[in-house]
Amino acid sequence: MEVYAAREDPVPGVTGALIADRISLPADRAVFEPSWTTVPGRVAALARPGDLVLTVGAGDVTLLGPEILGAIEELRAAPRSTGAP
Repeated sequence: MEVYAAREDPVPGVTGALIADRISLPADRAVFEPSWTTVPGRVAALARPGDLVLTVGAGDVTLLGPEILGAIEELRAAPRSTGAP
C-alpha cells in the first residue's frame, strides 16, 4: 500500500511501490497494492500455509487484519476445482 506519513512530512520520492520493488523477495511475494479494497483478497491469494501476515503501519492499516483473515477463510471454504469435467 502507499506510505502513510503519521506525524512527519512525507519523504519526497518514497512510495509504497518503491519499497515493494526494493524488497529482496521474488516479485510475486512482495507486491504493491494501491487499492485498499483489493488488499484483503490479494493478500489472501498470496498467503500460504505457515505464512505470517503482518499489517504494520500508521493510521487505519490495522483494520485490514480482520478483513484479510476473512478473505483467507473464504478461500479455504470455497470448493476446489479438480480440473476434471
